[in-house]
Amino acid sequence: MAEQDKKIGNGSNVRLSDIATALGISKATVSLVINNDPRVSEKTRQKVLKKTKELGYIYNRGAAGLSTGRSNTIGLAVHNLSNPYFTEVCSAIESVLSENGRMPFLCNTHESLDLQKRFIEALIEHRGDGLILCPADRTTIDDLQPVFTRNLATVLIARDIEDAPLDFVGNDGVMAFKLVTEHLISLGHKRIAMIGGGQQTTASTRRRAGFYTALKAHDIALDASLVIDCETTPGGGEAAIAEIMEYSDPPTAVVCFADLVALGVLSGLHHMNYVPGKDLAVVSCDDIEEASRGYVQLTTARIQKSEIGRRAAEMLLERIADPTLPPRKILLEPELIVRRTCGSG
Repeated sequence: MAEQDKKIGNGSNVRLSDIATALGISKATVSLVINNDPRVSEKTRQKVLKKTKELGYIYNRGAAGLSTGRSNTIGLAVHNLSNPYFTEVCSAIESVLSENGRMPFLCNTHESLDLQKRFIEALIEHRGDGLILCPADRTTIDDLQPVFTRNLATVLIARDIEDAPLDFVGNDGVMAFKLVTEHLISLGHKRIAMIGGGQQTTASTRRRAGFYTALKAHDIALDASLVIDCETTPGGGEAAIAEIMEYSDPPTAVVCFADLVALGVLSGLHHMNYVPGKDLAVVSCDDIEEASRGYVQLTTARIQKSEIGRRAAEMLLERIADPTLPPRKILLEPELIVRRTCGSG
C-alpha cells in the first residue's frame, strides 16, 4: 500500500477515490472531510487530512463549483492597500471568511474605475460567491451593473454609493469630524483649516459635512481658503501644510481628513520648526497604529476598523445564504482620542 501511495503522490492527479482506497473508507466520507462537514468524527477527519497531505491532493474548487454552484471564493477590493486603515479592515475580513471556509481574493484598485470593473468581471467569470468592495473614487451605481445583473452578493465598506440597494458597513464620518472639530473649538480655536478629503466619495462628503456642521453650530464663519484638497498621503499633507503656513493669517488649528495626511502635516511642521500642539493644533481621523507613537501622539477620532471588517464579512455570508434579505446599512460610532497634537493631551 505504501508503494501505491508513493506512486499516486508523485505521478498522478490524486482523486478522492484514491484517498478512500488508501484508507479503506468510502469516497463519500472523504468528500465530507474535504468540505468541512461537521458530521465526520475528528479522528476520521485527521486521518483523511493526513493522507491528503501525504498524497499531495489539491482540492479542485472549480470542478466542485460546477456541481454545487459555489466556489467558496470572495472578491475583496479596496482603493489603497498601503493605508494601514485597510490593513486592519482586510485582516478582520480575512479572519472571518477563513473561519467559514471562504477564500478571499484581493485587488488594490488604486482608485481606478477600469481596474475595479475588470476585477468584478473576472470574479463573476470565475464563479465568485460574493464581493466586499470599497468603491474607487467616483464610482456610481451604473459602474456596478454587473453586480446587479448577476445577482452577486455584495457588501460595500467605508464608502457607500448613494441609492445603491447594497449592504454597507462604515463609520459615522459626520460624527467623527464633529467630534474633532468641536474639541478644537472647546480649546478656543476659531480659525481652523481642513486638509484633504476632496474625493467624490461618501466618506469625503460626510467627513467634510461634519467639519462644516461643527463650525456652523458655533457661529464660526467658513473661510474657503482654509479648505485645502490633497492626496490622502503623508506627502499630500506635508505639501498642504507648507502652503497654509505661508498665509499672512494662518490658522491656529487644522483638521486632517485622515491620519496619513496628519502624519505629513506633522512632518511638515517639524521641517518649518513649528511645534504641533503649541504653534498649531492638529487633529485627524482613523487612529491607525502610528497615531499613538510617542513621537506622534496624534489627537484623532478612532474608527472601529476591525469591527467594520468583521461586520462586512458576516453580512456577506448572510447575504449569500439569503439573497432576499433587504439592504442593510451600518454606521459605527467613532471615539475621540485626545493626545498631544492639540495641546491638551
